[in-house]
Amino acid sequence: MPHNTLMAPENPNGHDGESEGSSGPSQAMNIMELPGLHTPHARRPLLIWGGISLLIIDLCALPIAYYYAFKFGTKLSLQDIFGIITGIFGLLSFGHYFFRSLKLFRSKESSKWRPVGWKRWGMMEFLHINLLLCITVFEIELVVGTIPHNPIVRLVAMPSPTICFYFGFLLCGTAVLTQMKKTLPFDMSSTPKGTLWRPAVLAFIEDAGGIEGRGGVDYRAAVIKRYEVSPQFRRMILLLSWIWGLGMIFIAIVSTILIMLLKEDIGFGVGWGLPWAFSAVYSIMTAAFVSSQLKKEKEEWTAKEGASADRSMAPV
Repeated sequence: MPHNTLMAPENPNGHDGESEGSSGPSQAMNIMELPGLHTPHARRPLLIWGGISLLIIDLCALPIAYYYAFKFGTKLSLQDIFGIITGIFGLLSFGHYFFRSLKLFRSKESSKWRPVGWKRWGMMEFLHINLLLCITVFEIELVVGTIPHNPIVRLVAMPSPTICFYFGFLLCGTAVLTQMKKTLPFDMSSTPKGTLWRPAVLAFIEDAGGIEGRGGVDYRAAVIKRYEVSPQFRRMILLLSWIWGLGMIFIAIVSTILIMLLKEDIGFGVGWGLPWAFSAVYSIMTAAFVSSQLKKEKEEWTAKEGASADRSMAPV
């Protein structure tokens, strides 16, 4: 499926068919009914929330449990303790990343999972490449912190805040570029190079729903179409980018300060646990926010659709 089958026509000054603040059904794409989101798998919410739970256990609960259990329950040295932690840290997450890569890169299967319009082998979607970059950064922190004979505990406590810094600045940066109406210098999952920037949240929703939610290319196409024709959906995505971006930067700063000020043993638990606790609360709040916004979107769309139908039936 080529990219241009999804994209609304752009006007001569480089902006898409509808501005960020426009309202009503899309005239550019001649769509009167609000496009639905493709949901082929009845257990998709369970799959995604189950995956998030395993992620928290793998990247938060287990490192904390191992550290305190080995530190106060054994006579192992700190270097040995961190050797064990770094050896088993992230095994579930790295395993998932490996199988995720297979879905994107296997020639026989990849056409069902890749972003819309992608034909070449070896291209990585937006979420996939950012996960790789983030993994690289915090693995470097762990290695540098555990190499010395006396490990740098405060540095080893920094991976979770580092993840928050990375994605916080990424979300805020893409939100700024979206509002500035800059053009993409690369393909952002199903959004092609040369079109207007879109918030990173949109690409993350598309990629996670397409792979983890098993929606595949149909889900990707549905999300992009919804973004293109619904002003309310675009506003919600932009707001989510700012809410999560600023929130993650805030909790990263707070966690870093606490890691540096508290005793090492306490700072380790705070560094690994606080960002994830914050994200869990934020996720619950986000679910409620998204539910209310989608309801508002449907109500506004129905009202505009009815008004448009009345105008079309009015005598000339």
